[in-house]
Amino acid sequence: MTQTTPKPSKRCITASSSQYKLASSVSLGGMLEIYDFLIYGLMASYIAENFFPAEDPVTSLLNALASFAIGYLTRPLGGFVFGHFGDRYGRKKTFTFSIFLMAVTTALMGCLPGWNSIGAAAPITLITLRLLQGFSLGGEIPGAITYLSETTPERRGLVIGILFLAMMIGISFGTFVHGMLEMHLSAEDMKDWGWRVPFWIGGFLGIISYHIRKHFSESGLFEALDQTKAQASIPIVLLFKQHTRGVICGFMTIGLCGATVTIYSIYMPGYLYSLLGFPREAVAWQTALAFLMLSPLCLIFGMLSDLMNHKLIFGIMAVVIATVSWPAFHYFSSPAAELNKILLICGLLAAAASGALPPLLISFFPTEVRYTGVATCYNIGFAIFGGIAPFISTLMAKYSNNTSGPAIYLSLIAAVSLIALFINWPNVHLKRDSETF
Repeated sequence: MTQTTPKPSKRCITASSSQYKLASSVSLGGMLEIYDFLIYGLMASYIAENFFPAEDPVTSLLNALASFAIGYLTRPLGGFVFGHFGDRYGRKKTFTFSIFLMAVTTALMGCLPGWNSIGAAAPITLITLRLLQGFSLGGEIPGAITYLSETTPERRGLVIGILFLAMMIGISFGTFVHGMLEMHLSAEDMKDWGWRVPFWIGGFLGIISYHIRKHFSESGLFEALDQTKAQASIPIVLLFKQHTRGVICGFMTIGLCGATVTIYSIYMPGYLYSLLGFPREAVAWQTALAFLMLSPLCLIFGMLSDLMNHKLIFGIMAVVIATVSWPAFHYFSSPAAELNKILLICGLLAAAASGALPPLLISFFPTEVRYTGVATCYNIGFAIFGGIAPFISTLMAKYSNNTSGPAIYLSLIAAVSLIALFINWPNVHLKRDSETF
């Protein structure tokens, strides 16, 4: 069986209404992922008071943030497990279960009694749920990327762009919910019960997404796969044994994406009010507005992968991120910097990276290991290059006596990622469901 076929002579940049509807439905889970990431961080101070009481409030907060970070340790494991079952038994069932598990754990986190009610069982249960949540997230976005690309192969850049558009909306939605709660509830109400509301919202959205996904059809490319051959192997072993080049290229691609998106979206609010002194409330509202306005750019950059050479896209993105980050952060720390312009620049770069780079993963792996390959590269790439980005950036800023730490970090990652250009890239062409293998 081979999947490497001539490219279609006609490239498409639009999709049917049913394909847009499917992509929007799938993308709800992506929005929930980034929403959950932000909400836990934004509510960390209240979680610290309720679950990790300590005489020193800083120690309490550090414990809460540690429980936040520990969930990301199980993301690669979740990627391996969900990737294995997704490649052997189907995309639909696997990533439908991942959104169900994520919805339940998120909702339960909002219902947990605190330390004053059940003592040490409270933080233990919270950490357990956080581990399960990270495990489910490990299969969620890779599953969505794989499923969307295989149901709309000739427009995969466009539909994956919709997925990351939804994730940018999740950033806006998370900061909006936080801002509304802080505006309308007292500090005492926020401590008692207000912090729980965003988790209930996340669980509710997850359950809706689960019921929508139950009615999806299986990926046509997976259904056409020789199931006897697929079940005769272990996908993760086959991946590293026969598709090493794809793993390296995918890892470099998502590493660049993870570092860029983390710095310009997740890290920036804290950077702006902690290091640059911008007001917290203004940062929250301006972030929500900027990312909402710029989220459609994910579609435009996603379509580039349907129209342009993939190596060229990757090379341009690496060079742009490395060269633009220096003047950008120089401007951010200058006396003339305006908050709305800062966040527009951040939103533009985050949209460019998240729209243009993830669709490149699909052509690195054939159908029988695609879910596993995407999950492995996505989770490990984001965990390493994105996960350490805030810490390394802040450390560099501290020891370089300036606020250009993030620019230094991004330039280093972009330079390292360019190694991928010297590798002969795999180029697996997806077929339409109507074509035979």
